[in-house]
Amino acid sequence: MKAALSISDREVSQTLTIRKSIRLVRQAYVKRARGRVLEPLRTWFTVRGGASFYFMPAHVFGLGTVSVKVVSVNPRNRNGSLPSTSASIFVFDSKTGSELARIAGDTLTAIRTAASSALATDILALKEIDTLGIIGTGKQAQAHLPAIMEVRNVSRVLVYSRSKAHRAAFVRSASKNTRVPVTTATSTEEVARKSDALVLATSSRVPLFNGSIVPLGTHVNAIGSALPNSREMDTTLVKRSVLVVDSMEQAVATYGDIRIPLEEKAITRSHIIGELGELLLNPSIIDRRGNDITVFKAGGLGVLDAVFADYIVSQF
Repeated sequence: MKAALSISDREVSQTLTIRKSIRLVRQAYVKRARGRVLEPLRTWFTVRGGASFYFMPAHVFGLGTVSVKVVSVNPRNRNGSLPSTSASIFVFDSKTGSELARIAGDTLTAIRTAASSALATDILALKEIDTLGIIGTGKQAQAHLPAIMEVRNVSRVLVYSRSKAHRAAFVRSASKNTRVPVTTATSTEEVARKSDALVLATSSRVPLFNGSIVPLGTHVNAIGSALPNSREMDTTLVKRSVLVVDSMEQAVATYGDIRIPLEEKAITRSHIIGELGELLLNPSIIDRRGNDITVFKAGGLGVLDAVFADYIVSQF
């Protein structure tokens, strides 16, 4: 029996281009919206005094593979030398059940999440935006910069992290590969006030800023916190927004950004316009006006990993 492949983060990044990644996420969302996937609701648990874990299995009809992603999350790791999030994707033959590959999941997750945000930005954001604001400086933030710039021409990028060293490192790295100025902000509030499109890419357990300060017309991609009691957006911002999610079922069950306003009765499920895949099939679901604040809230879908993993394995 052929040994299972072991595919590294570096090999993942060498296999995927931004344009290909955006095409792959579009394919995944459309397949899901058409009911062509098996995708159980993400399972998660938290070890007392330890990390949170979640498990994301998925299969797309017609593909010869099944994938299962295992993710661990521990924000306290930021205080040491360990990453706060780590992921692996296990790929199996859909007929025999044989293991085909283990793919390092951190870079793949960052790339496919950024591609999702780019797709959402292309659909939801105003056509003309000046400033892209990014809160967070980890892998997700790094992947979002080129992905968003693939779908919108921006004049500058404004970035904030609690760590001055991380902010400086992000600017140095991004400036080498970005054609527009990349500068640091002094606070999350500065980023929120001055940006036309926002990327929230943190593991924060509490809202990053007061949602009342976000200007009308802004588009927000909130892709960091995805646990029931953690959130990057406050209730005010969610209430002010035209809200789109990656998965309705997952959003109301496990995303603190959505669950908490629902529990507060500040919003109802009807406040969520729909899922991104539904918008791809029927763009008329949303009629974006210039003063609307649009929000795409995503916590990650197994179908994205399944489509990407199948493509990556096919290249080896």
